[in-house]
Amino acid sequence: MNTAPTARHRRFLAQLAREHYIQGGSKVELGKAHGLSRFQIARLLQEAVDSGVVTISIEADAAEEDDQAERLAATLGLRSAVIVDLEHETDAAQRMGRAALSYVDHRARPGMRIGLAWSRTLDAAAEFAPALPRCTVVQLAGALQLGSHRPSSGIFARLGQDAAVTMVRLPAPLLVTEADTAADLSALPEISSALAAADDLDLAVVSVAAWAQEQSSVWEKCSPEQRAAGLADGAVAEASGRLFDAAGAEVDTIDDRVIAVTLEQLRNAATTVGVARGAQRAEAVRAACAAGFLDVAIVDEALAQEILDSPRPEAQNVGQTASQSAPQTEESR
Repeated sequence: MNTAPTARHRRFLAQLAREHYIQGGSKVELGKAHGLSRFQIARLLQEAVDSGVVTISIEADAAEEDDQAERLAATLGLRSAVIVDLEHETDAAQRMGRAALSYVDHRARPGMRIGLAWSRTLDAAAEFAPALPRCTVVQLAGALQLGSHRPSSGIFARLGQDAAVTMVRLPAPLLVTEADTAADLSALPEISSALAAADDLDLAVVSVAAWAQEQSSVWEKCSPEQRAAGLADGAVAEASGRLFDAAGAEVDTIDDRVIAVTLEQLRNAATTVGVARGAQRAEAVRAACAAGFLDVAIVDEALAQEILDSPRPEAQNVGQTASQSAPQTEESR
């Protein structure tokens, strides 16, 4: 039985939490204001913590953690970075998803258009979906069926229950087997309008994956020939099925089979957040930064440390300075 609070109830929990923790209202005062006893208020405030509406952090090492996040952002050339402490590998995906949803919750404003790409990470944290202000949420990529498990889009179903949220669903799989199928689906009004809704995003959240075995959901759905072709074309990473190389250049190996947001749409968003976990995805995150569509990175400690400890790849430097070096080379000749 699913005991996760509804979006309406989460909104009420968030209201109580703001009134108590931020505005300083006592449990007695909140009880009088809402027609409840102070004991009921206490239980609701505890529920807000247990359900993830309220998170509690110990600030003893905050300065050190903030410094590491700032160094990571500076190293990658991003506006900011969030480093997630993963205590247990068993709930790592959920903790990363909660961190991403928390970022959205803190930055969402009324009237915003927020794009969320389907990912196993966000879906793992669906029960912690925030109570957003009145806004539009755009699904940036469809779900993938992995193995024998039916595809899940719990995060979009959960957000769609909130009357304050206008959901723009993308009723199509992220990847299809034939280019003609992708073209036919993309031409359907309900799909073409959903794809167009990603043109003007205030905030976008996508997962960044390495183009390698056990590192990408899209890799798992591709044939061995398609995987090899992507590698031969230079792909090292993908975001919502869009491949790119170490210098950030787009790789179109499977583009004609993908139904999802484009990298150009992500570049045009006011803020694009990339979520990634594991030291093995360091090159993928660097490539995403070189591609110029990331503004914020949400990563775990192992990935952050790998990026900070390892030298910057030469390919990324070439990708960023090519426009400057080409004229100098011509003149030197």
